[in-house]
Amino acid sequence: MTATSRRAAVAALAATALIGLTAGAARADAQPAPTPPIGHGAAARPGPVPAFDFADCPAIPTGADPAQWRCEVLVSTGTIEFGTLAGQSTGAMRLTFAEGQLNGEFAQVFGALRAEPTTVPGGLLGVPAHNPLLRTALRLEYAGFADFLSDGDRMGVQHLKLRVINGLLPRTCTIGDEDDPLVFRPVRTSGPDRISADPPVLRFTIEDTAFAVPSAKGCGGLEGLVDKRFGLPSPAGANSMQLTTLVGLKSYTEL
Repeated sequence: MTATSRRAAVAALAATALIGLTAGAARADAQPAPTPPIGHGAAARPGPVPAFDFADCPAIPTGADPAQWRCEVLVSTGTIEFGTLAGQSTGAMRLTFAEGQLNGEFAQVFGALRAEPTTVPGGLLGVPAHNPLLRTALRLEYAGFADFLSDGDRMGVQHLKLRVINGLLPRTCTIGDEDDPLVFRPVRTSGPDRISADPPVLRFTIEDTAFAVPSAKGCGGLEGLVDKRFGLPSPAGANSMQLTTLVGLKSYTEL
């Protein structure tokens, strides 16, 4: 779980990021919700500084100076729209990674992405879901690559997929996957605003309106039903995701 360059590091750590695959988990939606959840949009007003969870901070490369590395925990909420689905909540998400210097160059190590599932209004058929088997939720997950190096207001790139959770679908059913992900290239739309100096906490908002959303995969022959329900595939420019994010920072000398 180490990095020798800013791109090779996170690509090598895809296996650590598939969340909800804990020992003894009985269902794909048994993943614990991240903490703390935060508001977004108009609700994202200054308030008490949350207690960030640094449990997912990854090990830094062998020989790296802990004083030159920090762990970042990003807690986000927002909305995603794609295909025929409008205004779907992303739920609370917690993204953890480490960054620092290695042999005089920038390097990073991916930790984990944890997100809560959010209920889809209308379920699997797009109508009120009185039958529990038709109730459906979506959960954002990591899809094998992330680069957190910012360039001005462009804040790197993350490959994502959406887990489709439904009693009629296998746990492998996703919208996008590691081979054909949602390529999220967020652009900062406000901030960063420092809301706390001790502990250091920043807040900013980001969005992407240029990513494409591919067809469903691994749905046990029901991919066509999932695609029809969500209007997939959905081309670049027809989708959007907006997030409000709080960032907690901690040096590896503190960890």
